[in-house]
Amino acid sequence: MTTRANRVRRASGRGLIAATLALVGTIALAEAPASAEGTTTYVDCSRTAAGDGSQTSPFSSVAQANAKTYGPGDTLAFASGTTCTGSLTPRGSGTATAPITLTGYGTGALPVIDGGGAASAVTLTNQDHWRISDLKLTNPASSVARRTGLRISATDGTAHRGYDIGRLVIDRVAGQTSKSSPTTEDFVQSAGIVTGASGTNSTLNDVHVHDNQISNTGGGGLKIRVGSMAVKGAGVLIENNTVRDVGGDGIIASYADAPMIQYNTASGVGNGVYAFSGGNFAGIWVLGDHNPTIQKNAVYGITRMSVADSQAFDCDWGNTGTCTVQYNFSRDNIGGFFLDCDGCGTIGAAKQVVRYNISENDCRMSSVSAGRSALHMYNNVLYCTDKKFDITLPDESVVENNIWVGTGDSRLPTGSGISWLWNVFQGVPRPTVNGIVGDPRFVNPGTGGDTIHSVDGYKLRSTSPALNNGSVISGSGGRDYWGNAVSATAKPHRGAYNGPGL
Repeated sequence: MTTRANRVRRASGRGLIAATLALVGTIALAEAPASAEGTTTYVDCSRTAAGDGSQTSPFSSVAQANAKTYGPGDTLAFASGTTCTGSLTPRGSGTATAPITLTGYGTGALPVIDGGGAASAVTLTNQDHWRISDLKLTNPASSVARRTGLRISATDGTAHRGYDIGRLVIDRVAGQTSKSSPTTEDFVQSAGIVTGASGTNSTLNDVHVHDNQISNTGGGGLKIRVGSMAVKGAGVLIENNTVRDVGGDGIIASYADAPMIQYNTASGVGNGVYAFSGGNFAGIWVLGDHNPTIQKNAVYGITRMSVADSQAFDCDWGNTGTCTVQYNFSRDNIGGFFLDCDGCGTIGAAKQVVRYNISENDCRMSSVSAGRSALHMYNNVLYCTDKKFDITLPDESVVENNIWVGTGDSRLPTGSGISWLWNVFQGVPRPTVNGIVGDPRFVNPGTGGDTIHSVDGYKLRSTSPALNNGSVISGSGGRDYWGNAVSATAKPHRGAYNGPGL
């Protein structure tokens, strides 16, 4: 059961995140130097006179910055400690060796670009090779609508590439919070950062979204769409972002070839200043991708139940190849740990591999595949002592080497296509004659915190009945949750830990 000490610990963790956000907002910014191949244009919206863009006579408005076309190696720099109001739509493209940089300069609080209720605070359309960092974006309004902090779009039927988006703070964007008709598309197009490709053959490629802090953004945190079902973008890497209290999905990667989503934290998804208000949402998920990977993320504290979702992780419709969910930690999410939703739209029939994850007090898994996808779920820990399990699996599922800790009134699913092999069951009744019934002897279960590194309580003691007697699984990845080696030939432990018994 959840203890008062755990509740205090988790509240402290939320305070630490808030402190981190505050710190990011006051970092010292380096001077923006002129590139050997380009020039720097300076903007200081605290000035009253419209300057020429030099450091001694900077532009004084977003309108001036929008009127100039930037080229390879150029930098557009905003003064720290200032706020510019209006929608920034800078023109021009860089090159792979000389991108255009949009950033801040000086010391003090991050420069703020306030969209003032416009469609986006910052927009790039059919432009290539931009590096965007060290800014605060906001776009509040009295009512929600289709809005973003940063939007990058491809609309002209060609491939665009080269986007490095990092160290942004995005807070209070009045995006649409209802996914229900008639505002569905407005919701899809609302978040802190949205990328999109529309028009035949339009794609975005080489998109790196990293180290951003997103909060209180209606519609969600990061929605990275880079192509279509027919033509996918490539080179998508979403990592080290913190998303909290956003009114919709935490992180989505869609229509991409082999996107990677890793080392992100999403908490309180669905809540915030612009809270979710209709339809469905989830923590971190993928849609229409080929061979997507969700790994080493933490998702916790989803307390707002949507119509059917609100899970931490989701392999949704249209994915092809293999959808891999591995080495993640989730806890206290009202919609549960994992959603298989290949039956929710265009069928992709991706194989779903869910391995070496730790789920604490999520208690729920859902499937809407109707036999269209196959699940291989192994070496996970599912710990649920506060309420009974609510588990639905695809018709074709192999469930092996997992540790299930639950309540006596729980029932795990059975069926002709579901194979239960080499699991451990404590509290929850065993669904078949196969598997160990008993205490797995965790070090200190139920004590997960707010990061992927806070789950050492799920390592196994030397007296555990789960040591060295699991099934050898081909192509298991070779590592456990903590990075310990998993042999290709020797029997592994059951559960997410494969180190020495403690």
